[in-house]
Amino acid sequence: MDTKFSLRKIRKIHYKEQIKKLGSLGTDINNFFSNPYTFFKSRYYIEVSSFLVFFLQFSKISPNFITSIYIVLSFSVLFLLSSNNEILILTSIIILFTKGVLDWSDGLLARIKNKTSNLGFLLDNWASLISSYSYLLGLSIYIYNKDSEIIFLVTGVFILFLKALDIRNYGYLLAMHALFKEKNKKNVLKKLNFEIHLKKTNSRKKSLVQKAKIFIQGFLDERSRSVDFVCLLILIDTFFYSSDFLKYLYFLILIKNLIIFAASFYYVSNKGYIFKND
Repeated sequence: MDTKFSLRKIRKIHYKEQIKKLGSLGTDINNFFSNPYTFFKSRYYIEVSSFLVFFLQFSKISPNFITSIYIVLSFSVLFLLSSNNEILILTSIIILFTKGVLDWSDGLLARIKNKTSNLGFLLDNWASLISSYSYLLGLSIYIYNKDSEIIFLVTGVFILFLKALDIRNYGYLLAMHALFKEKNKKNVLKKLNFEIHLKKTNSRKKSLVQKAKIFIQGFLDERSRSVDFVCLLILIDTFFYSSDFLKYLYFLILIKNLIIFAASFYYVSNKGYIFKND
């Protein structure tokens, strides 16, 4: 018979995992002063997802089914934001603010039920990609609907084009493919520069270039804090006061992605970003 966990135990496991996971990315969710928004939003995700997983462990619902629901909700954001209907736009804002709970639930449920798999890992990353693309394209259509300026439709498609053809991400895909195929995964991991990259990212002494890189990558990205900020602007723009502020922000998102696209060639070709030189 499968072991069932108490809500207290699940919360304890979840907090420990997220503190370690986000800490490896340079985010301390326990430090209110350095990350006030993350401090509260991470706790919201952890508490709600822990509560959800506590009940799901007694059901036949699989972790991959939870991921599939997350994917469907991400797709729905594209159509709801594009609808030009106030109620549907409000629904998309609510989904964008809350759907991260599912993203924080599927992996936890998989570990609680001992059902982790390569397919689950693949679906989870694919879901993040769909979420990012749906949000960016939906936002471009939302802005287009305001004044019928075709430039925002073109800009939205162009941003997705840049993200899809990013050579560094393609390098990661090749590396992960090699890792899955290799029986002795340690041999592949030794050739990857991920650990070195994380050490540079998390080092206390950062060069001006590293600081600029971190700022550009984090500026108006598709993570919760940025998306929630844009959702607040959409809410104000739709129901209270219409302005062109979102238009300027979207052009800034374009500039950011252009910089990242160009920089990816530099990192892959000149910095040995993916594999160590033999």
